[in-house]
Amino acid sequence: MSSTGNPVDDGRAAIDCGRPHEALPLLEQATRSQPDNAEAWNQLGRALNNLRRHPEARRAFETAASLAPDSADILTNLGHVCRSAGDLPEATRVLRKAVALAPGHQRALSSLASVLVTGGATEEGLELMRAAVRAADEDPWPAIQLGDTLQGLGNLEEAEDAYRQALNIKPDQPAAQAGLGAALDALGRYEEAETRLKRALERMPGDTAAVGSLCHVLELAGRHGEVLSLIETGPWDTPPPWAVATAARQCLKLGQLDLAEQWLSRADLDAMDTRSRAAVLNVKAMLLDSRGEYPRAFEAFTAANRTLPSGFDDKGFPASVNRLIRYFSRDRMQDLPDSGCDSSRPVFIVGMPRSGTSLVEQILGSHSQVHPCGERQDFYRLPKRLSHGVPGERWPECLTEVSREQLASAAAEYLRVADTLDARRLTDKLPANFLNLGLVQLIFPRARVIYCRRDPMDTGLSCYQQDFQSPGMDFTRRLENIGLYQQGCWRLMEHWKTTLELPIFTVDYESLVSSPGTQVRQLVEFMGLGWEKACLKSHHSERIVRTASSDQVRQPIYSSSVGRWRRYESYLDPLKTAL
Repeated sequence: MSSTGNPVDDGRAAIDCGRPHEALPLLEQATRSQPDNAEAWNQLGRALNNLRRHPEARRAFETAASLAPDSADILTNLGHVCRSAGDLPEATRVLRKAVALAPGHQRALSSLASVLVTGGATEEGLELMRAAVRAADEDPWPAIQLGDTLQGLGNLEEAEDAYRQALNIKPDQPAAQAGLGAALDALGRYEEAETRLKRALERMPGDTAAVGSLCHVLELAGRHGEVLSLIETGPWDTPPPWAVATAARQCLKLGQLDLAEQWLSRADLDAMDTRSRAAVLNVKAMLLDSRGEYPRAFEAFTAANRTLPSGFDDKGFPASVNRLIRYFSRDRMQDLPDSGCDSSRPVFIVGMPRSGTSLVEQILGSHSQVHPCGERQDFYRLPKRLSHGVPGERWPECLTEVSREQLASAAAEYLRVADTLDARRLTDKLPANFLNLGLVQLIFPRARVIYCRRDPMDTGLSCYQQDFQSPGMDFTRRLENIGLYQQGCWRLMEHWKTTLELPIFTVDYESLVSSPGTQVRQLVEFMGLGWEKACLKSHHSERIVRTASSDQVRQPIYSSSVGRWRRYESYLDPLKTAL
């Protein structure tokens, strides 16, 4: 980089080239010789911020802002570093001033929007982000930021649209490719997700988030060797904690127990965040389990579960179940409006997690007339939407205010994903939809329900040993809560059987694995479909399964997990008592 003789300009150029360490001495010299130069202090703040020296960066930006109080650029930089320091009130104040000074300032709009979303003002923040996208003619970054925010909020389809908008501006933008890949992964569109993530990594091979997303896609596909290779050649001198846990898990699935132990020995549990610590402890527990060291394995599973907080309400959950049972009586079901939708395509596979729901969907998904949709979130989110964001106060009582048009709209929206599919049946295997079957009947009165049951002790142990990451699964971190949740599931399913008109077929896991021929034929008959031999060879399917059972469903149906709880019987008294 050639020198201009102006330390501020040279410092700015060095920062723009990704060399803040070279810019720092130039800008320190400039602020000493020109203490009233606001831009010198601004660029010094940028250099310090890029070097992650945030407190010093903040002081530099504050000095710059005192010298040039009407500069939206400087105020935006100050707001950014305040947010990095966790000072959201000051970040909000400063960024609002920047936007007031320059209403079309894209970076100020985006930064303020991001701070507002982080602080809980989600709707205002999203509206500002959309304004920033509209103001950005040829800049893809506001759309990328909007996509990142929407993805963090779980609005995956909108996030996908935002990333594609960014790519329309700049087709090879790697951050947009990576964000789109992560969104497609979450949407279950794995083939395109893999393509996008690999394209992103071609342009920015050091992006650890893209590496992590690609590892996830490959692991779901059972390509454990590729995941291990990706981590071993990753963009780091010391693999981050998530990579250590992921690598050890792949070794375990490949039967390379000693190598898994070597990876785990690299984990510094005291230095890592709680999410990574739980993952590492869970893999350690699985390794001990595979070696038959059950006392030590249970100790590690317990340590993994205790690492993470649990928000499960052991009083509120039974009360919610009682509330649903009281409200959804047979008489009330006849009085409530329905959607008028006559589609018989939806099939809901419900029950406890780890009760065979993935296996059942894999079996049915092998039929040529069935499209497996995995764990769709539509019905899980509907109570919040229909209750205007306060399900704890208004669900399900708000259904008396819901119109037939609203229910019809929900039905159309649900079926839209399958507009281009030729399948006669669409399976939705979110286990927790056992809570929503009353709503299912109102929206899809001709739907079918498959209820998966399994020995409650095997189910409970399997839940306890699984490293679930969804917030709705935090009941699995305590044995007594698992038992309580199972009771709620049983009670509701017995209620639905006597109250709803939906046909409900019960599958016992033990019967399915001991007599698959008979059980699978009955399942296919319940679906109203002709018999196809492929349903008995579901393990040959190349479909990616996005659940804890992704590896099991690639194997022939087996019964070795029946009665597995007896290995840990002496530790399961809290589960027994709760059951």
